[in-house]
Amino acid sequence: MKEKESIVDCPQQQVILYVEKDDGNYGPVQTGSYLTRNYLDDYELKRKNLEESLRKKIAAREASPVYYYMILEELTLSELSARAGIRKGKVKKHLEYEGFQKLGKDSLLKYADVFNTTADQMLGMVTGIEESRPE
Repeated sequence: MKEKESIVDCPQQQVILYVEKDDGNYGPVQTGSYLTRNYLDDYELKRKNLEESLRKKIAAREASPVYYYMILEELTLSELSARAGIRKGKVKKHLEYEGFQKLGKDSLLKYADVFNTTADQMLGMVTGIEESRPE
């Protein structure tokens, strides 16, 4: 890549690239990130839409907060099972709304640790839904 081709106006994220300079030598050039400049807003919009659709699934009782975080963190069932130290069969049950309702405190704390959140935040996702539902 030539030096002129490497220049990107993106002050949010700077990178160092090794490029061919005008004099024919190679060396470092500080420039903006091409990906951040051109694709970050698209990624953020897609992530926001994904979060919204997952929250709707929880509100419809089609999924649990465990499922919500697993999808957002891009974990597989096996990865989540290994990180939480909970059998895959149990994790699979906890992905469903009814299974999450039966979740013990120890397991909830393990999930919260894996997802870098609190048990209260995970429970709040369900509690807020139940409080807003008419009886």
